Amino acid sequence: MDLPELIILDIGHGNCAIVRDTEGVIVIDSAHGATLIETLANLSIREISHILISHADEDHIAGIIDILLDRNIKVTNLYINSDAQRDTRTWQALRRAVRDVRQRSETRVVLGLTTETELTNQLKVGQVKVEILAPTPELAMSGAGGKDLQGRRLNPNSTSAVIGLVHDSHRVAILAADIDQVGLNNLLEERSDLRADILVFPHHGGRPGGADSKAFAQQLCDLVQPNLVVFSIARGRFANPRQDIVEGVVTSVPTAHILCTQLSSKCADSVPDSEPAHLNALPARGRTSNSCCGGTVSIKIAGNKTTYAAGIAGHQQFIDRVSHPLCRRFRV
Repeated sequence: MDLPELIILDIGHGNCAIVRDTEGVIVIDSAHGATLIETLANLSIREISHILISHADEDHIAGIIDILLDRNIKVTNLYINSDAQRDTRTWQALRRAVRDVRQRSETRVVLGLTTETELTNQLKVGQVKVEILAPTPELAMSGAGGKDLQGRRLNPNSTSAVIGLVHDSHRVAILAADIDQVGLNNLLEERSDLRADILVFPHHGGRPGGADSKAFAQQLCDLVQPNLVVFSIARGRFANPRQDIVEGVVTSVPTAHILCTQLSSKCADSVPDSEPAHLNALPARGRTSNSCCGGTVSIKIAGNKTTYAAGIAGHQQFIDRVSHPLCRRFRV
């Protein structure tokens, strides 16, 4: 196996990523559906070293429930922050699944995923170091529904965990969950170095709270300077990514490759008649309906040489056949 590897799943509307390293596997978030289970089976993965849950939104937690209840999958550690504001059926179902896996197995549940969580060695399952860039402990102490130390109102997106992946002292990727402008402001009060090769854009390219969407996207990309920007979306759900978000990304990083996991209805009125030829063999939620754009993305992690070069050409050729691609609308 050519490891370490980052897999960003086409899971529809939601986020899910897998880090496969030389000594273990890390799963970060998962929306509802069978895509994560199918991918683990495809890769013959039966043990997960760490599950990280960024926040309590259904499109980040629903798929984790199935993993915890599957007695054929061993989970060593689960990291999550509390959220009294998300009193949903899915959140309650996750809590019951946590109780089940904790009582019947040796799964360790850590209630606290912040910049001060002791993760440096615990979360390293090979060569890739996991960074928790946000939230800080004092932000998590207030939590959704409270206020930060500047008096700004917090919601679950403001306090969602932002995760960095570092290899050979080089930050390869930032998975920004659903962080909004308030969360980003707090992150920047803690640190300013956010450069990374790959950015999984927050909130699926949706509105960043009450902030100006284009300005938010431009500010975030100015800080990260990514070569690849991924929008994890479902065709037809919430009309993501927003046009002003994409415009902000292109304004900041005009040479970055933009990839949506599924084909936005803003880019094409209909889906292809057959499955696009550029997709890899890994499961993708949009495959059966031919609604993939980039689909599930697999990236070989290689320090400052990490690229998505192997998949760019095929994806660009696919976009060439799309009627009005949003990612090219603002190119000079």
